[in-house]
Amino acid sequence: MVKKNEGYINVPGGKIWYGIVGENKKIPLIVIHGGPGYPHDYLEPLEDLADEREVIFYDQLGCGKSDRSNDLSLWTVERFVLELKTIVETLGLKEYHLLGQSWGSALAVSFALEKPDGLKSIVLSDPYISTPKWEEDMERLVKLLPEDMQKAIQETAENSEEFKKASGEFYKRFVRNMNSEAFDRSRNGFNREIYKYMWGPTECRVEGTLRNFDPSSRLNEISIPVLLVCGRNDEATPEAVQYFKDLFPDASVKIFEKSEHNPFWTEREEYMETVRNFLV
Repeated sequence: MVKKNEGYINVPGGKIWYGIVGENKKIPLIVIHGGPGYPHDYLEPLEDLADEREVIFYDQLGCGKSDRSNDLSLWTVERFVLELKTIVETLGLKEYHLLGQSWGSALAVSFALEKPDGLKSIVLSDPYISTPKWEEDMERLVKLLPEDMQKAIQETAENSEEFKKASGEFYKRFVRNMNSEAFDRSRNGFNREIYKYMWGPTECRVEGTLRNFDPSSRLNEISIPVLLVCGRNDEATPEAVQYFKDLFPDASVKIFEKSEHNPFWTEREEYMETVRNFLV
């Protein structure tokens, strides 16, 4: 679907790109991509929802079509939340929903904890919410790999062939076992330096500034409806999703049985139906 409206918004640190598709019939949906540093393109299946409402995509500062910077002080959760606030204000959104995918879920939760006006509900897709919980799951998932690969992920330098092979197997099993031109575009716009600075060399090893991120104790403050979804073989595990569900006052869960970390591709029709039925 061609984006009917796109442009740039000034945020702290530079300009970010946004694009809007769809009809202004129902409350719009803002889509927050993963990463950090992995731009929106891979989320294009969510354009399927644009027959009912405007779907707003954007590239976070530092990746995709947005400005880049070498200023490390920009790469904080607080600044990314301010970026999202600026989008809402600049576009004049009185009511809106959020859908955060992977790292985007951490931003959606952090944003919601500030009790912004107009936020009606949140979809947390394949969610990263808490680093301690994520590391707990990573330890369990890595143990499902062959022993030599476990050792490579835990102990080997990230540029070694052993590490690359082991990480590739992990991604295939728990992140993405398919490809598309949209993923290619996201890879081309990916800012690995932000990812490494905030996260680390791979999904399994958190060595960056997010290593202590954990708003779990405050999730009970988010009273709006929340939908958590993930794949059965997702690195954002069904067990974690069920755990987080119980921390929200008003939350529901959907597990996609044939998917890893991208059920919006692998079980696209059912995913869209689930999200449609949740959004008002």
